Amino acid sequence: MGLMTVFWIVVVIALCLLPFILMYGRRRWLSGQGGLFDCAHRMKAVEGAAGWALGFGRYRGDRLDWYRAFSLSMRPTRSFPRRSTAWLDRRPATALEAMVLFDGSWIVRVRDRATSHEHHLAMDTENALALMTWLESAPPGTHFVHGGADSLS
Repeated sequence: MGLMTVFWIVVVIALCLLPFILMYGRRRWLSGQGGLFDCAHRMKAVEGAAGWALGFGRYRGDRLDWYRAFSLSMRPTRSFPRRSTAWLDRRPATALEAMVLFDGSWIVRVRDRATSHEHHLAMDTENALALMTWLESAPPGTHFVHGGADSLS
C-alpha cells in the first residue's frame, strides 16, 4: 500500500469519527455550563405516529431546556418556561417504551398553559420529582396565564 492510500484511509476514518467527536465535545461543554440529566421527549410525526427522541435536559433560570442527544446544535430543541408549564401526571414506562428509553424511566406529562399543547418527557424518578418540585416552587402569581389551563395544576 502506498503512502497516498494510507493518507486517504486516515482522512476517511477521521471524517467518519468527526460527528461523534463533535457530539461528545458538545455534551461536555453543555455539562460544564450546568448539570445535565437524561431526558427523552416524545415527538409527533407528520402521519400522527409518535416516537421518542433521546436527549437531556438542563434547568436555566426559569426554564427547562431540552436538547436532542444526537445533534450538533448548541441551542435547545425545546424550552419549557416555568411560568407556562403545568404538571399533569407521571406514570411508569410501558414494557415497549422501556426498551427504547433510559433505564428506570418514568413518563411525565406536562402542558403548556398558553397553547394547551401536551408534552411527554421520560426521565428517572429523581429527576421527575425534581421537575415537579421546580414547577410547584415558582413564585406566587407566576402561574397565571390569561385564558390558560390553570385548572390543570
